[in-house]
Amino acid sequence: MDKFALYVPQLLPFKEHFLPEAHRACMGCGIALGVRQTYKALEEKNEWMEGAHWEVPFKQPLPGSLIKGTKEVGEETRPALLQIEKDGQAHLLICFDNEAVTAKPTPAVFKKAFPAAAVARGFHYVATACPSYPFDLIDKVRRGMESEGNSYIHILSPCPVGWDFESEFTVQIGRFAVESAIFPLYEVVTGSPRLTIDHPKIRPVEQYIHLQNRFNHFKKKEILAIQAEVDSHYTKLQEGKL
Repeated sequence: MDKFALYVPQLLPFKEHFLPEAHRACMGCGIALGVRQTYKALEEKNEWMEGAHWEVPFKQPLPGSLIKGTKEVGEETRPALLQIEKDGQAHLLICFDNEAVTAKPTPAVFKKAFPAAAVARGFHYVATACPSYPFDLIDKVRRGMESEGNSYIHILSPCPVGWDFESEFTVQIGRFAVESAIFPLYEVVTGSPRLTIDHPKIRPVEQYIHLQNRFNHFKKKEILAIQAEVDSHYTKLQEGKL
């Protein structure tokens, strides 16, 4: 049993705002888990949640100022987006990314394009999150709502069906994604990223890849190349560079 499985549910807000029987997500869906935690984070902000607007742009360009004109982000990966108005002028945009329709599935760190695009377009608060780290995710959603100006949070959402793994491993795979620095957790407040979960010795990328059958075609040479890319990107983040 995961060492966090026993006490995490006891420390999260008790009330449920996203009921399992009210959605059609698959068992072990990372998006459903991420949305559940997001709603818990904003449980005292019901007036904001009532005006939240969902976008699931599978076949049309991504909306809003974040990706407008950003070809490399908008054409291959179209995640589910939740937009929450904060004060009538600014908003919080949350991307629940299950890598559903990526043209060529790869665990490389191309996802850094989304937060980087948000920073480049002047979002006041930008962060990455994963439901496998619920307290980190909840804190970032709250900071995103409290921040002045627009905010953007990119949430990795493991998908048992699309990634081809057993549903009970959703949380573990999310943790491995972070521990291997495939999906590092950080926030950008003043232009420079700050790691919120830092692993001085990261987990080998190979361990993350082998948990998912979608990567069965990867050869050793490809995995080593990915490891080198991940190491380079993580070192930059540790140095405060995006």
